[in-house]
Amino acid sequence: MVILMMLVPYFLLTLKSLGYLSGLGANPVETIIHETGLWGLRFLMLTLLLTPIAYYSKIPSINKLGKPVGLMAFFYLLNHFLTYAMIDQAGDLGVIIVDIIETPYLIVGWGGFLCLLGVASVSFKRLENWFNQNRSTISGLVYTATVLGVWHFYWQAKVIEIESLIYSIMVTVLIVWRFKISTNRSS
Repeated sequence: MVILMMLVPYFLLTLKSLGYLSGLGANPVETIIHETGLWGLRFLMLTLLLTPIAYYSKIPSINKLGKPVGLMAFFYLLNHFLTYAMIDQAGDLGVIIVDIIETPYLIVGWGGFLCLLGVASVSFKRLENWFNQNRSTISGLVYTATVLGVWHFYWQAKVIEIESLIYSIMVTVLIVWRFKISTNRSS
């Protein structure tokens, strides 16, 4: 049920792109890129929020949602990248590489995506043992991807948007909280 709920924005975006709903605006490809990126970032942040929610609510089972929410974030961000690469840039690898190299916010976004690619790959059964032994490395990659995602979102807007400011504050608070909890556990 949780996974179906997380797919609602994607389903609505699909209906819009097929013409059943309005709302894609004058540049539909740009809107799809923006929306998939935004939902990916939101789910990535939700992944990080699950641990403090579980900690303060004293309901540790909430942490079990981390994997499906994280994979959903990856799903949206993969669609974000594929829409950019295959539709906006027509799959032209040369143009994509030049665009990434010349556009700072794309470098940052690509770095975050590569971090998530590493995290998503450990969901395969063969890598599960490695994951269990390297949990802190994986957690660090998720935080790194989130920071880079917020930076990418902020930088591409070229102006300060309230949403990017809120995300920046949230990520900062989550990192400080995580550091504080980690420090308390090791003491």
